[in-house]
This record gives sequence, structure tokens and C-alpha cells, in this order.
Amino acid sequence: MVGMIPLLAAVVLDEHIVGRAQMLGKGAARLIADLGGRKGLVDQGLLRGEAGEERLLLGVVGIERLVRLFEKLFDEREFLSPHGLRALSAYHRDHPYVIEIEGVTATVDYEPAESTTNMFGGNSNWRGPIWFPLNYLVVNTLERYHRFFGEELTIEYPAGTGQLRSLDFVAEDLRRRLIGLFERGPDGLRPCFGGVERLQRDPAWRDNLVFSEYFHGDNGAGLGASHQTGWTGIVADLIRGRPGNGVYTLGEATRLAAEQTSS
Repeated sequence: MVGMIPLLAAVVLDEHIVGRAQMLGKGAARLIADLGGRKGLVDQGLLRGEAGEERLLLGVVGIERLVRLFEKLFDEREFLSPHGLRALSAYHRDHPYVIEIEGVTATVDYEPAESTTNMFGGNSNWRGPIWFPLNYLVVNTLERYHRFFGEELTIEYPAGTGQLRSLDFVAEDLRRRLIGLFERGPDGLRPCFGGVERLQRDPAWRDNLVFSEYFHGDNGAGLGASHQTGWTGIVADLIRGRPGNGVYTLGEATRLAAEQTSS
């Protein structure tokens, strides 16, 4: 998961906003100058679009590294599960990372459910389960990247299948996987309820959804605290389908601000 987080730091600015920043002569203008001005940005692939509709990509991860990250992130043998992105690659199920220092051996392995050690605070576990907030951020980031690249950038999704998909397709599929945690499948069962028969089948319980802290990395069963409305509750935003492209014209930004104020 640590390797994924840098790609979240990306924003796309439209031509109007970039122009205003250059007029003010502040840090953004100096940054653009340091990158070689307009020609330098185009040469590096950071500025795209026709005149009047140009878009500037600012991010931590270079464009050349994005596809390499996506190859790992969207490999079903590694991070991509049927219900979202795992916190640790499933590769480590059979290939744990082992380090030995001065006679002490430490191991990091793939654990899809509760932690097998209380070293990190009881059942808290970042070594395999699905964590909703970071998945949500990845969906939003993919939409931003698609707003910048459009159909010009396609990736193999899932990795190894030979199917080339645009980033908006990938974002939508990941969105559906996350929402699917709470939906009944063809068997009539909700992945989030796991193997708890009462929750799956009892009419008094089967429609009472809770917002689990995290989810099993293989089967999607809800784990940890059951009242994490502060983060797993953002599934409501995924269901709503609000775009998280992170690209706003001045008019769009004003409209969004007005909507948030009125709500």
C-alpha cells in the first residue's frame, strides 16, 4: 500500500487556472518556468489539449512510472481482489518477506483477515485486507488521470488478460467491486456478511447493513469495528456516482462550492 499512495497525489488544472497563476507570478508560475515553460511541459507530457482547453498534470509520480504501478496494482494475483484493492499483495501468501538482523528474524506475509499478531494493536491489520478509504481515493485518482489522458492512455486490466482499458473503465469497475461488498450476489448472499448465517438469511437481519472497518482480502467479509461510518460510509458517494476527477474550471468550482454551502 505504501507503494500506491504516491500516485494519489495528482491534480489536473485547466488552462484558465494555469493562466491566472502565471499572472500572479507566485510559486506556481515559478514551478512552470522551472519545468521549461509551456514547451517543456508539452515535451514531458504534462500539458495536453488544444488551445483553450489545455490541461496541466501536477503529481508526485512521473508519467513513465504510472503504468508500472498499475501493472502491480491491477494484477489479480497481487493487489486486485473481487472486492477491491488489498493492502498487501497476495504474492506474499506464498512468498513472505523475511529479514534477519543480529539473530532476530522478522516476517511480513499476506494475511487476508485479522492480524495474527497484536504487535500493531490487536486486530488492526494492513497486511492483506481491503480498506475502503484508500480504495475510494484510488477511484477518484483514476478519474483525475482519465480527465487528463482521455482515451490516449489504456492499460491492461486486469493485468495479464490482454484487455486494454481506459482509466475511466478501470475506475468504474473498481467502484462496482467496492459497492458489490454490500450487494447480494447470484447466490443471494452479501460478501460483507461473510459466513454468518443469521446475517445472510434471517429476514430480521439480512437487510441491516453495517460499515465494517475493513474487509477480508479474498472473500470480502466485513472485519474489525462495525460502525466505521466515518470512512466505510463513503460507499454512499460511490453509489451516488459523483465524479472525483479533481479538475475544475472556475465556473465548476464556484458551482460546487455553492452546492456544498446550500447542502
